[in-house]
Amino acid sequence: MKTRHIALLSDFGMNEPFVGAMKGVILSAAPGTVIIDITHQIPPQDIRTASFYLMSSMGYMPKGTLFLVVVDPHVGTGRGIIWARTANYQFVCPDNGLISWVEEKEPVTEVRFISNASLFLPRISPTFHGRDIMAPVAAAVAKGLPEKKLGPVFREYRRFPLPAPERAGPRVNGEIIAVDNFGNAVSNIKQQQINARAIFTVAGRVLKGLKLTYASVAEGEPLALIGSFGYLEFSVRNGSFARNFNVKIGDKVEAIVSIDEQI
Repeated sequence: MKTRHIALLSDFGMNEPFVGAMKGVILSAAPGTVIIDITHQIPPQDIRTASFYLMSSMGYMPKGTLFLVVVDPHVGTGRGIIWARTANYQFVCPDNGLISWVEEKEPVTEVRFISNASLFLPRISPTFHGRDIMAPVAAAVAKGLPEKKLGPVFREYRRFPLPAPERAGPRVNGEIIAVDNFGNAVSNIKQQQINARAIFTVAGRVLKGLKLTYASVAEGEPLALIGSFGYLEFSVRNGSFARNFNVKIGDKVEAIVSIDEQI
């Protein structure tokens, strides 16, 4: 599936030349490719956060975009590298679960184990497969390389489910699945599962009702609201909820839904 667009997502940060090196490899092999930086500030080795941001951002990318996702705590080991596609998008990433939550948006229709070494750079660093393997493969795919030339169909790729909230009477029990750069703690509870007068408990803190914006409370005050991706999140105006209340990914969230409102 030829494409003009490659979207990058990684935990490399922007202080070192890693992102630039990958872009250089792509553009050397596929001049004219449009490269989109989703983020390079994923917490180091945090596959779950990368999966969440990939899932949340993919629908805003041009149809046909190839996502090159490099969060790779097992780089240089026996883990594989895969190519995958849905109806509208393609992905190149380590086989470590990064595309697990893509199926919340679109079913994965095909996965291949990337084994065609002729596509790789001549010298492969055991610590930088993003530059030496994944970037040249992404460039080849962008130029229209048939997927069958990447390697064999692969059905046993790694995946883990998006944690699903559980409803028990008026209670919706969920958990924190991401913490963003502002310290907002994002839960797996969707907007349609709660209502405006719900009461929330997270990290021992009780918050009453949903606010519309971050500025709906005084500076330094905590609040609950629906974030831009449609999930319940907890914030502190001009501060960090995660730092203030020592909130981490996996922490439990309880919402008591007001029974006199329709959800």
